Amino acid sequence: MASEMTAINHQLAILKERFVERTRTQLRELSNCLPHWQQGSLTLAELMELQQLLHRIAGSAGTFGYTRLGLYAGRIEQQVNDFLSQQASTSISATSFIIDELIQQLLQLTHYLEDNATLEPPLPLAPLAQEYNSQLLIVGEPLKALATSLNHYGFEARYVSNLDNLDATPISLIIAPSELIADIAVWNKKRADLYQHKAAYIIAVGEEGDFNARYRLAKLGASGLFTLPINIASLVERIEQLSPKHQVAQPSKVLLIDDDETLAEHYRLVLSKTGIKVRVMTQPHHLLETLVEFRPDIVLMDVDMGNYSGVTLARMIRFEAEWLSLPIIYLSSEQDRDQQLSALAQGADEFITKPISDPQLIRTVHILCYRARQLSKLVSCDGLTGLLNHSYIKQALTHEHSRVKRLGHSTTVAILDLDHFKKINDKHGHSVGDQVIKALANLLQQRLRQTDPLGRYGGEEFVAILTECDLASAKIKLEEICQLFAGLIFNSEHGDFSVTVSVGLAEINHFMYAEQALNAADRALYQRKRLGRNGVSCFTPPDTVLQEQDKH
Repeated sequence: MASEMTAINHQLAILKERFVERTRTQLRELSNCLPHWQQGSLTLAELMELQQLLHRIAGSAGTFGYTRLGLYAGRIEQQVNDFLSQQASTSISATSFIIDELIQQLLQLTHYLEDNATLEPPLPLAPLAQEYNSQLLIVGEPLKALATSLNHYGFEARYVSNLDNLDATPISLIIAPSELIADIAVWNKKRADLYQHKAAYIIAVGEEGDFNARYRLAKLGASGLFTLPINIASLVERIEQLSPKHQVAQPSKVLLIDDDETLAEHYRLVLSKTGIKVRVMTQPHHLLETLVEFRPDIVLMDVDMGNYSGVTLARMIRFEAEWLSLPIIYLSSEQDRDQQLSALAQGADEFITKPISDPQLIRTVHILCYRARQLSKLVSCDGLTGLLNHSYIKQALTHEHSRVKRLGHSTTVAILDLDHFKKINDKHGHSVGDQVIKALANLLQQRLRQTDPLGRYGGEEFVAILTECDLASAKIKLEEICQLFAGLIFNSEHGDFSVTVSVGLAEINHFMYAEQALNAADRALYQRKRLGRNGVSCFTPPDTVLQEQDKH
C-alpha cells in the first residue's frame, strides 16, 4: 500500500512537471507572436487559438498549484471571449490600444508561471469509505443463540457475555439488550478513539417502549430496535443496510472526457487512489462504444474541448434512451453563470467549476456517484429484496455474455426457486412468505461476491450471475447456499418451519445468446425439481451445441 501510494504521488509530480514544461513552451511560442500582432496582423483564427490556450491554462493551472496563473489566464480569456463575440469576419478590427493591453497581460502570464506552486498535501491511498470488518458483536446471555442464526447468513457474529478484555479487532455492529445500551455507547466511543476505528453501529433488543424510551435509545446512538422474539429476516435486512460493505458496494465508475491529457491523467490518478474506477477519453470518437462497455455511474466532461463541444456531446449521448438518466457533469473553467445554465439546459445535470482542489474533487465525485446509484436503484431494483428486477438482471446477463465472448473467461448463470412456496403462503400468509423471499436474497448477498449480479426474476425465483466462475466452482458455492438456507428456521403463528431451494446452473460460454444460457439453467432447475428438490443440477450442453459454438 505504501509503495503504491509513493508511486502514484511520483506520477502526480511528473504530471505537474509536464504541465509546467508544456505551458512554458506554449507561452514562449506565444511571446514570439507578439511583435507580429503589434504590427496589426492578428487574425481571427489566431485569436481563437489564443482563446483555446487560455482556456486550458485557466482550467488546469490551479490543479497543479498555480492558482494565480489560472485566475489571470481566466480573466484574459474572458476579455478575448468578449472581443470575439463582437467579430463577424476573419480579420480583427481593433485599436492598437486594445492589442497592446492584451500583449502586456499575456507577458504577465510567464511571471505567474515562475511563481512557486502551492499544492495540496499528498492524499492517503484509501477510499473515502473506510475499510470495514464484518464482525458483529452479540452482547448478553439472552441473545446468545442469535450469533448462530446470523452466522448462517454469512456474517461473522461473535457472542460475548460482557465487554471486558476485547481485542482491537474492528467491530462493525453491536447488538445488545436495551438496558445495556447506555454503557455500550460510552464504551463504543472510547474504543473507537483508542484504536482509531469507526464507531460500531448499535442495535437494541427489548420492549417496543413508548416515545420517550425510543427517543432515549436514539439519543444514545442506537440505529435500530427489535423486540423479542426477533424476526431474523428483518434483522438481517437492517444489518445489511447499516453494513459498510453494503454501503461501499462496487467501486464507483467515472468516464472522464477532457482534451487536456495532462489534466485528465491528474484527475484519474487522484480519483483512482480513493477506489474510483476512471476511464479517460481525450478524443470522443468511440464515446458510445465506451458507454456500453464501461457503463459509468457518471460522466465528467469539459464544456470546451477545441474541436468538440461538451454541450453537443451531452446532447448526442441523450439520443439513446438507455442514457437518458446517466448523470453528465460539466467540469469546466467557465465562470459565467448564464453560460453555465445555458449549457446545463442542453442535457447535463451539474456544473463543477475549475480549478477544483483534489479533496473537493474526490468528495464531489463520491457524492455524485452515490446519488446516481441511489436513483438508478429506484428504477432497476426489486422493492422487496433490493436485488435487480426482472428486466435489469436479464440486461446484466446480456452484458456479461458479451464480456465473456470478448475476454474468454468462464461465467455461470444460476436460477434458484424456493421449493413448495405456494404451500408456505397458503399456510403461513403472504407476509411470512415475503420474509422467506427476503431471507434468501440476504443470504445470496452475503455468500456471493459483490461482483456477482443478483436479481429477483419473479415471484419466488432468483437469478445469480457468477462472473469468472466455471460450472464446477459455481456448483460447490450454490450447494453450500442450499445447505445454509435449509438450516434457517422461520417463525409464524402456525409454528416454526424451514424451507429448501432448488438450483439450476448453466455455463454461459457454451451459448451464442444470453437468453439460451438462461433457458438452459431453467431446464437444469426443473431437472432438480424432478430429482427431489433441495439441491443443484447443472446443464451439460450436448455435442451439437458445442460444435455449433466452435464454428463462431
